[in-house]
Amino acid sequence: MATIGNNFDYTSLNTKKTANRTEAEKQQDTFMKLLVKQLQTQDPMNPMDNAQTTSQMAQINTVTGIGKLNETMNQMQSLYAGTQVMQAAGLIGKEVLTPGNGFRFDGTTKADLRVSIPEGASDVMLSVFNKDGTEVAKIPANSSQPGLAQLEWDGKKADGSVLPAGDYTVAAKGQKDGKEIALDTVTWQVAKSVEFGSSGVGVYLANGGKTGFGDVIQIRSASGSTNA
Repeated sequence: MATIGNNFDYTSLNTKKTANRTEAEKQQDTFMKLLVKQLQTQDPMNPMDNAQTTSQMAQINTVTGIGKLNETMNQMQSLYAGTQVMQAAGLIGKEVLTPGNGFRFDGTTKADLRVSIPEGASDVMLSVFNKDGTEVAKIPANSSQPGLAQLEWDGKKADGSVLPAGDYTVAAKGQKDGKEIALDTVTWQVAKSVEFGSSGVGVYLANGGKTGFGDVIQIRSASGSTNA
């Protein structure tokens, strides 16, 4: 998903623009005034060197051009940020796949869970916990290939009994270089609201968590049909 830098200040989108001149324009004004003054007061028998004057004018024009280019880029960034605001607002009410460990089981549909497997890891195991922190299920990864591995949980305990609908969390572990390591997990959560602040776009999730707009991997409707 396309995104701009997270350091964009979205609070500036509604800031009233002023007609103040840029530093480059001020420098150009000062330079031209000095140049005119020099031409007016120069010694007719020893005039200014044309090559030096031309070089100075070229330098000030370069500075002015860079200043205008920066201004244009800032305007483009603001326009793109405005577009991203509309995109982010469209997440509200949908499920988003983001880094995290919380998810909701509806009591019937298999939960779609992901584990990030690093190079060289093996014996990857995903554990599911209920809201009290009790481990209720273990799911082994069928592959240790590096990347984002997809696992499903049918909502059942080891004895085959089905657990009730509700909020659950996951944790993953694996082996690497003879040591047990914790692995990152990715889960689906409903996006409840979005925030446009000085640090970028934040997405607030149904479980109380928050993620960055740029961290959203996939989007789907609450019914489960994929829209991303």
